[in-house]
Amino acid sequence: MLVCCLGDVMLDVIVDAPTGIVADDDTTARIALAPGGQAANVAAWVAALGGESRVFGPHAESGAGRLVGDELSGAGVEMHGPTTAQPGVVMSLLTPGTRSLASDPGSLDWLTEIAPGPWLEGADWLFVSGYALLRSPQPQQIIDLAATARSAGTSVAVDLSSAAMITQYGAAAFHRLWRALRPSVIFANDDEWAATNAGDGVDTDDSAGASGVAAGGGAVLVLKHGSRGATFVIDGIADHRPPEPAQIVDVTGSGDALSAGYLVGGVELAMTAAARCASHTGAQPPRALRAGSEESE
Repeated sequence: MLVCCLGDVMLDVIVDAPTGIVADDDTTARIALAPGGQAANVAAWVAALGGESRVFGPHAESGAGRLVGDELSGAGVEMHGPTTAQPGVVMSLLTPGTRSLASDPGSLDWLTEIAPGPWLEGADWLFVSGYALLRSPQPQQIIDLAATARSAGTSVAVDLSSAAMITQYGAAAFHRLWRALRPSVIFANDDEWAATNAGDGVDTDDSAGASGVAAGGGAVLVLKHGSRGATFVIDGIADHRPPEPAQIVDVTGSGDALSAGYLVGGVELAMTAAARCASHTGAQPPRALRAGSEESE
């Protein structure tokens, strides 16, 4: 199974402060640097779950971007895309009962260079991160890419990514945009799905819209409910799955792991991957899992 992912490749700065943050003073914390970004997370989990993966996104030849690229390559992810001067960074602050994120997308000029090429050849799936759609100054390039993929027999999946960004973009405009990809699978959490179907001007009378999915349209809808599990709407039938038992350490990236699991192996593997991700700190697979060991689980 070859999954090609389009979207952000970023540096994750994970700050784990188990006793909370002390205002205006030092706080004892565990701090780690790791690859991140939705497309990179999905690609890394695909590789960890036994598939092959490529990612088209920004990368840098030095500094933090070089660290990210080396880590992803070491995890079995094939890297493609233009170089960028300023890689994106996500800071994850973990305190008791809370998870806060601060995100800097870095340079966005790479979005204008999205195009078919060898990176897409032979793919079973093209996974499109909604962040790329929402930030692209030329979204038609991504629509054309999806059309090229479909014509070669590659199925398209899209993750809607951010309710806040959808609302800022405009529900109707974004709804039309992701529909134009003609996805076979749509991934969204509850807020994202509500946001993209909100307001006037949203036409859901299509095989990949809200009514089309509910009526048994051709697209699969995967709704991610966080601590309540996930619902897979397939052929109009909703299959709700509670989360698998796990010691919850950090839920960052669990939705991306779920998406990767579904693309590689369907519903069961999706739920297993989400539980594995939540049982350790960070959005990417732990090193032992990348090597095929279950020790870290």
